[in-house]
Amino acid sequence: MDARFGATVPYTVGVEEEFQLVDPGSRELSPAVDAVLAAGGSDGSAGTGLITSELSQSCVEMLSPVFRTVAELSAALPGLRREVHRLARECGVEIASAGTHPFSDPTGQPLNESEHHRAIEQEMGWVARTQAIYGLHVHVAVPDGDAAIRAVGALSRYVPLLIALSSNSPFWRGEDTRLASTRIKIFEIFPRSGLPPVFRNWADFERHIGTLVASGSVPDYSWCWWDVRPHQRFGTVEVRALDAQTDAVYTASLTALIQCVVATAEDHDLENPLLTAENKWRAARFGMDATFYDFTRGHEIEARAMARSLVEKLRGTSQDLGCEEELARICEILDRGTGAELQRAAFEASGSLEGVVDHLVAGTVPD
Repeated sequence: MDARFGATVPYTVGVEEEFQLVDPGSRELSPAVDAVLAAGGSDGSAGTGLITSELSQSCVEMLSPVFRTVAELSAALPGLRREVHRLARECGVEIASAGTHPFSDPTGQPLNESEHHRAIEQEMGWVARTQAIYGLHVHVAVPDGDAAIRAVGALSRYVPLLIALSSNSPFWRGEDTRLASTRIKIFEIFPRSGLPPVFRNWADFERHIGTLVASGSVPDYSWCWWDVRPHQRFGTVEVRALDAQTDAVYTASLTALIQCVVATAEDHDLENPLLTAENKWRAARFGMDATFYDFTRGHEIEARAMARSLVEKLRGTSQDLGCEEELARICEILDRGTGAELQRAAFEASGSLEGVVDHLVAGTVPD
């Protein structure tokens, strides 16, 4: 596949937000995506409108336009979410944004019947049926393949921090898993998931994908579902490690952080993914209460301190990119609480997981 790097101005951004479709009475997941797509005039394929389908019929994915700045994305997100909400309401369901549904059985959700999704189910078997999970994917345009590889390497180091900041899936199948992000551990059941391999340059990446295709392991690069990957068709670097965010402000803030790291990729130390994986586990388990180990410098650092330090390091870049306000709001996540922390607070306040779903529904669509 021809790469489209350089097709847009460097560091433009876009997001994909995966929303749960929820029955307003039972608060259970509802396999209503076909109806919602029809209401939106979409056939479910990417590029045909605002929304598309994912593996589970209980998921609708919102595809944002490409934005020049994160500030523009931030201003547009509430309206985009309201439009998806309107379409869902027409079909008798609500949308909720979080990494997992608090109590519906994920393996009981029907899967989509498109050719692409049938191929995944055929390849993955039962694993495909566990994937009623919901992510936020962030895309940042880069000028060429080598820039994409540098950005993938820089972002990989920060995957644990990004998971901690975005953690929003503490409940699964009716239980508090004691994880901050249950979703990321469920997704790791997939092959070619997790942290990406280390690539020296774009040619190295192409050789890797070519080997996988020649061996019959994958049809193309898109079947490598790493936490961070080059996306040839869009000409972007894509971060896939994030839980779906209940608050659109959090979506914009995380996008600003990612955009700034991509723009400064050459300034960040690379790290062995086997070592980064240790911090990734701490992030999935403890969220922003995690303590990471800086393997480059040989000392521990609390996740909250790491986040504040990185925001300060990137402040000048955020001014250049026009996302200073959005990047600064990373600190609001630290002060207000991650999605996982807010979900647990909603459970304490309501005494029920149905109350948590109500919290998610109310928080997903701005007034």
